[in-house]
Amino acid sequence: MTQAPPGGPGASPEPAEAGERFLLVQAGTDCCALPLARVRRIVRELQITPLAGASAELKGLAEFGGEPLPVLELARLVGASPGPTPLYPVTVIGWAGPDGALELVGLSVDSVVEVVPVPADTVVAGGEGVVRGEAAVGERDVRVISMAALGRAG
Repeated sequence: MTQAPPGGPGASPEPAEAGERFLLVQAGTDCCALPLARVRRIVRELQITPLAGASAELKGLAEFGGEPLPVLELARLVGASPGPTPLYPVTVIGWAGPDGALELVGLSVDSVVEVVPVPADTVVAGGEGVVRGEAAVGERDVRVISMAALGRAG
């Protein structure tokens, strides 16, 4: 399932000074920010078929739109401790990988929190992995996720 998301992965309906918009999700004990332009859909937790020998981060495959969809455990990807058992876990379906080579993946998360702008100058760089950096959003410290790096990791 490779294709370009509407408006492209960097598209943002807000002016640059307002900050890129992010979807905040709870993944274990961590709050993570996913670039909203890379989010396609949020659905109830999908039924997953585990894959023998897969890494701990890969929960397995689910069916989405008649196609197989790899589903990753976001909490494991970012090294978060498990939180309380979520009441209504969800799967965030989004575009992972570098521009021009996007693939749909599912991210298993405990809950969706809200959509917020995060100005780029407030993100403290974190490295070259899945966590692009960290930022303070209101009263929360959030881990900003790189969906481009997620494509390489998943």
